[in-house]
Amino acid sequence: MGNGRQMPRGRQLWLVPTGGQAGRHLVADVAVRAPTRHTQAFAVPDEWRDAVRPGATVRVPYGRGQRIVEGLCLRVTEQAWDSTRLPIVGVQPGPPWLSEQLVELALWVSDYYLCPPWKTLAAFLPAGLRKARPRVATYVRATGAAPSGSLTARQVLLLTTLGDQEMRRADVLARAGVSAATLRGLCRRGLVECRTRAEPAPVPSALLPAAATGGAASPEDAYELTPGQEAAVRQVCAAGEQRDAFRVFVLFGVPGSGKTEVYVRAMRDAIRRGRQVVLLIPEIALATQIVDRLARRFQRVVVLHSQLPPRVRRATLAAIAAGAVDVVIGTRSAVFAPCPKLGLIVVDEEQEGSFKNLAAPYYHARDVAIKRGQLERVPVLLGSATPALETWYNVQHRSHFQLIHLPERVPGASLPTVQLAQRGSPDVEPACGVLGPELRAAVAETLDAGQQAILLYNRRGYAVFLRCTRCGLIVRCERCGAHLVYHRVEHVLKCHRCAVRTPPPAHCLDSTCDGRLGQMGLAIQRLEEDLRALFPQARLLRLDSDTMRRREDYQTALGRFESGEADILLGTQMVAKGLDFPRVRLAGVVEADAALSLPDFRAAEKVFQLIVQVVGRAGRREGPSLAIVQTRERPPAVIAHALRLDYETFAAQELELRRRFSFSPAVRMVRLLLADRRPYRARDEAERLAAVLRERAGRAHARLRVDSPEPCVIRRRGELLRYQILIRGPQGARIQEFLDSAGRDKELAPRVQRFTIDVDPVDWL
Repeated sequence: MGNGRQMPRGRQLWLVPTGGQAGRHLVADVAVRAPTRHTQAFAVPDEWRDAVRPGATVRVPYGRGQRIVEGLCLRVTEQAWDSTRLPIVGVQPGPPWLSEQLVELALWVSDYYLCPPWKTLAAFLPAGLRKARPRVATYVRATGAAPSGSLTARQVLLLTTLGDQEMRRADVLARAGVSAATLRGLCRRGLVECRTRAEPAPVPSALLPAAATGGAASPEDAYELTPGQEAAVRQVCAAGEQRDAFRVFVLFGVPGSGKTEVYVRAMRDAIRRGRQVVLLIPEIALATQIVDRLARRFQRVVVLHSQLPPRVRRATLAAIAAGAVDVVIGTRSAVFAPCPKLGLIVVDEEQEGSFKNLAAPYYHARDVAIKRGQLERVPVLLGSATPALETWYNVQHRSHFQLIHLPERVPGASLPTVQLAQRGSPDVEPACGVLGPELRAAVAETLDAGQQAILLYNRRGYAVFLRCTRCGLIVRCERCGAHLVYHRVEHVLKCHRCAVRTPPPAHCLDSTCDGRLGQMGLAIQRLEEDLRALFPQARLLRLDSDTMRRREDYQTALGRFESGEADILLGTQMVAKGLDFPRVRLAGVVEADAALSLPDFRAAEKVFQLIVQVVGRAGRREGPSLAIVQTRERPPAVIAHALRLDYETFAAQELELRRRFSFSPAVRMVRLLLADRRPYRARDEAERLAAVLRERAGRAHARLRVDSPEPCVIRRRGELLRYQILIRGPQGARIQEFLDSAGRDKELAPRVQRFTIDVDPVDWL
């Protein structure tokens, strides 16, 4: 150039405006369907100006070869035209409810959990929502032309019915009582015309279960709050009134202290202010009671979970985005509900591991709820009788966390008497059955009194494994190596890891032995058999994933138990969560210490939570009640704390152990998982990757630690051999930035069939 100045890199001379005014054009930020954690900017052609909006599915050129790939539009802005950008080549409008706040939340999830934005957005907008065909309807109106010739009586009737208005085709045919042939005849003569246009799908009435009752008053509305409940409601409502309402309230109360009533009153206050509420529950199949209770007490309630058909899910989200819904109840994916007037987020039983998504993005719904509350400046209410230790740690160290304590049960309910019963392992004496004498006697006494009992045995099947009585060989899964569980009802062996099913062998699998196979480790089907033999007159219901295959099965079973059609409710951990039955006078836990032997640093926490939850099922109404915790061995300290419902002492001791051995929440943790079918490939790549990351860690942070790779506890899953690398660092170590930097330098791409980055891991097996 004549003045010696150089053009900025990427600037094109023919794009420079001649009048001195910077040119401007529309630019779309797009999350492309590619393994990248960065969004891309594309120009929006004039023909797509109206169609390209947040949430739209677009087709864009990507990569060196500029192959056409799919992407999701995050935002559209007008920018200065100072460089060329590749244009969008196709667009499908998609749903209109991806707001600016949800985009910001999605990008945070992508950054925090080290997941490509495309996969994160797929959790917000599943394929069934992105690619659904628009709903179209045909409308009919008279043209006003004079008929040339006579009309039939049916044609006259149709024109009379139509008059000078436009009506839906189906409606006018039904109202006139004529066939489509009559309409086609009028169309050919030019007397009527049909027009087809897109329109929003109606919200199915089933989505609004309380609409028929109008949210009528229920008996709970007359309930007088305890002083603790009143203080809790007052604190949450006061925060909601503020301009920046973000706080995290941890509602910590013993089972039966009335946490649900606090939720309801706080939710009503938010709705009174014209706001919407999201209530997260651990599992939709286990939330039957709370959904029914809340549906009776609010006018506009929807249930949102991943099992909804795409059409119903789309209509539900559209109703939420339109402000036609006050309360959204759902599982972890409901944290992304498109509420334009969000006023409160409630997470019930926040300690539950099911809030952790076990596929990319590996987000934890509780933590995403807290981040969304921060972004949208609304309070977040976490409720639990046994908070996750991460939550308890945050209460002690984070200024925006506030503890609300409910120390007593509501009037009319008292905590049960808790007893410990020690029982030798049934593996040693299988003929003696599963129940110890104390639990047998308690069940008999409960039945004689006409009351109900809940028993928990967290082992599926009839026998945990089959073992040769001669050589000791255990029958294992050929795909993953796990022991196969014998299910007597179906007479089949099942792998509870990879779902393999096979007939049980007649003899030892070692042809040189040919010994007899013995059933070892009695499970819930054997306990059911024992109960039916011991109490033949008792009506028994068994709840586990083998009998409750659908949500409707679970609802039916709970309804039968609540109405008194069953005396004993036997189940796995399904019977421990959020159930409220007034006639239950006995709660029992069988082999409460079995899970303590698992190589999981969270084992003690999970056992404590499970015992407290089961104990809390008894004594929900007036009258004496009993809880019996049966163990194999002499109980360790964790069970002693659980029997006293002493969470605070347990938490203090467990947090000290976590600090001493550098486990969460004392440190931040990321688990890298490498899996491959080929022998030694996962191990070799894990060792190479660990060495590279260990060298980088020393430069990134002095206390960042990369552990040596080791086989996973479950070494094989399916046909893949698995190794893991654990990365640990202090709270301020910024492990995500460290790994993102390694990814940009192409040092985080091991040559294995499956590579997973799990931030804040929950599943340790």
